[in-house]
Amino acid sequence: MAKLLNIEVVGGPFEDKTHDDVIYRLKQKPPTVTPYRYLVVADTFEQLSSSSFVPHLIVVRDFEKIKSFIKNKRYKSQIALEVLLSDIRYLEGIRVGKWFREVTELYKFSKRFGYQFIISSGATSVWEMTSAQCIESIMRICDIPPQIYWEELEDWLKQQETPRLCYA
Repeated sequence: MAKLLNIEVVGGPFEDKTHDDVIYRLKQKPPTVTPYRYLVVADTFEQLSSSSFVPHLIVVRDFEKIKSFIKNKRYKSQIALEVLLSDIRYLEGIRVGKWFREVTELYKFSKRFGYQFIISSGATSVWEMTSAQCIESIMRICDIPPQIYWEELEDWLKQQETPRLCYA
């Protein structure tokens, strides 16, 4: 299905079976060496409140709160801020417009402070996957140049490869 939608790398939860071209989304760093690629993902403020927890990626749902939180926490610039298209699927029209404005502002915030910006489908099944062309259309609405976005995302993912093999 991913190839049909022109998606080269898929992210998903780890379920004890690895696949090529999949980056697994984990809630915490594994205690031993792993044979698979992963990103530690934070999707609640409770996770972020821990001083010992350092995610690769933060899912952003509350745009204003996350900006002030990140400024106070002073994360290194390797962190990515991710917005999910699944969050807007059932919003009223006026809220969708506000979401687009907030995504545009978050992208500018990410660029200004050196964070990686990620926009993803937030799919939990193949039926919710969004094609790269649709994501690029949304990027254009938010003044995000798709070509630059994909190049920066690829570079960021390559930089994240080193910490994936952790030693206990």
